[in-house]
Amino acid sequence: MTGAEAARPLAVRGLPRRTPARSGAQAQVRAGVVGAYAFTAALARLAEARASGALYGSAGAVYLHDGAIVHAESPCAPDLGVRLMACGLLSPDQWREAVTTASAERGVGGHLVDTGRVARGELELCHLLALFDAAYFTLLPDSEPDRFQPGATSRLGPISRAVPAQRVAREAQRRRAQLERAWPWDDTDAGPVVPRSEGEVRGGRPRAPTPGQLAVLAAADGSRTPVQIAWHLGRSAFATLLDVRRLAATGRISMPVRAQAPAVPAPPRPAVPPAPPVPVPPLPVQAAPVPSLPVQAAPVPPPPAYGGPQPAVMPSSDPSVALLLRLRAALEARL
Repeated sequence: MTGAEAARPLAVRGLPRRTPARSGAQAQVRAGVVGAYAFTAALARLAEARASGALYGSAGAVYLHDGAIVHAESPCAPDLGVRLMACGLLSPDQWREAVTTASAERGVGGHLVDTGRVARGELELCHLLALFDAAYFTLLPDSEPDRFQPGATSRLGPISRAVPAQRVAREAQRRRAQLERAWPWDDTDAGPVVPRSEGEVRGGRPRAPTPGQLAVLAAADGSRTPVQIAWHLGRSAFATLLDVRRLAATGRISMPVRAQAPAVPAPPRPAVPPAPPVPVPPLPVQAAPVPSLPVQAAPVPPPPAYGGPQPAVMPSSDPSVALLLRLRAALEARL
């Protein structure tokens, strides 16, 4: 994107104003929404206006009813059908049949419940998981809104309760912070996941992988990205991203060069001029010789037994030296 394109405001078609709309047809306006979290800002304005429809963006779409979110979808997150098939609740043929034969009034969700394919509770749980998963990608900081279509509904129909937009935005923010704590570099999110052998794992003995991480490692063939692994397994794309970042933190996967911790070069030492020679005065001559005393070697205490009391660590004014001394004492205590 060029500088002129980045500076040009993004036209959002159908975005309502902050003031309540007048009676009658909904006013169609144009509003410039630019910068980070542009999609989140547009969604907040729609929620404040209690709008109903679909907000489309560069990373997905969010469907609203009276300002609350009823559905979200993103090409990065597995949809409801993939989740139901991964759980074993539906076969691919049953999902295709529900999509093609469901009525517009009941939607795919109502058709599945009416035909007894899926229980209401199972359907609502899978739908909420898919909603929050897709909303995370739709509300990414660099996601931009495209247009708002009033009255648009999802083909799934009403399934679970509507979720307030503020709650969805807070959950997306919490997930972003969780990814940052796990591994602060996002290069692993888009690149292929390449597992390392046990001999290549660095850091001694890292923590054993969780069942989710083992599934990611088993599905990683060297070419699949985390999103592709999530679609292959039919699980949450965010959970897959989190597992990949934690695997990167423990050194169990190969990382791009930019994802590795940048090496900070040591600053060059300043040139120190040689010190001038200091004249040494001659030692005074003793008038009488000093009688030599017998020197006895100080007794050397035996080394402490394993698990016994350890020698005290001498304090140091340098915190780095003190930390190294404490680490050495702790390591010696475990030998």
